[in-house]
Amino acid sequence: MNKNDADAIINQLLKFLLCELKEKNMPITHFRIQKAIFKIKMELGQNHPLYDHLPFYWFEDGPFSTVVSKEFKELKNKYSPHTVFLSDKSYEKFSKENQLIGEYPIINEISEGIFKNLFSNTFDEDIYLDYAPFSFMHPFKYVLYETTRDDDLYSSLTVDNYLNVFYDCLSQLPYNNLLVDFSVLFSRLFTRLELLNDENQFFNAWRYITPPVQLSWRTFARWVRIYEHDRFYDDKINFWKNDFKNSIRYLNSSIDKFKDKTENIFTDSSSDYNYDSFEHMLNATVGNYLKY
Repeated sequence: MNKNDADAIINQLLKFLLCELKEKNMPITHFRIQKAIFKIKMELGQNHPLYDHLPFYWFEDGPFSTVVSKEFKELKNKYSPHTVFLSDKSYEKFSKENQLIGEYPIINEISEGIFKNLFSNTFDEDIYLDYAPFSFMHPFKYVLYETTRDDDLYSSLTVDNYLNVFYDCLSQLPYNNLLVDFSVLFSRLFTRLELLNDENQFFNAWRYITPPVQLSWRTFARWVRIYEHDRFYDDKINFWKNDFKNSIRYLNSSIDKFKDKTENIFTDSSSDYNYDSFEHMLNATVGNYLKY
């Protein structure tokens, strides 16, 4: 596939979507337009001529396309650098016949269906529920990760439920050699969270919990990017693998710091013994499991 073709096609698709959104008085963010175009791609289906020209990979915030990002920023800088995109003046420049939609009118039909839900609170979550490579990615991101970023979610947190979700994510990690180190670190983190809960210290340690949980999601997202991307990005794989390895090192350091910060909670020597034993058991189990 010629990468210039992807640039031109996405440029035309963006112009169409932005004009339609302007008519509906719906301003849109960079990340939401990413998901809208991904949704169009998936509804077109793998056999459609445009499918391979809408290249995406899965990352921290879901499906992402560097081509969409580049074209969106260039259009905004060219037509509407200082106002909410699109302004009336830039809309006039956009309002002309769109060759792409003329050739593939199905895009218009698909887009109308997307527009009905594009600004709902669940649109982003629905993308994960419908298309994420692994089903546990939705609770991983929207329960474990988002709870550490949203005070409202934290205020309604039920620790037992949180830990159940954490265990489910741990138990469903894919069998992959590159993911072994992450699996061991993730199990270490889970073990420590369980012990904090046993000591009724989970909420007291929350400020120490958030960094390794957030980094866990970001690290896993870097692994997903390596294995769940369109062929368009194959030349990025070696760089992504190095990025993932660096993230593993940061995660290891973050979990070590988390353990150090919470060490004073475990004053009973029996607790330390149970922690070490359970941690070693989990790590050995996960490590052996991933060999097959």
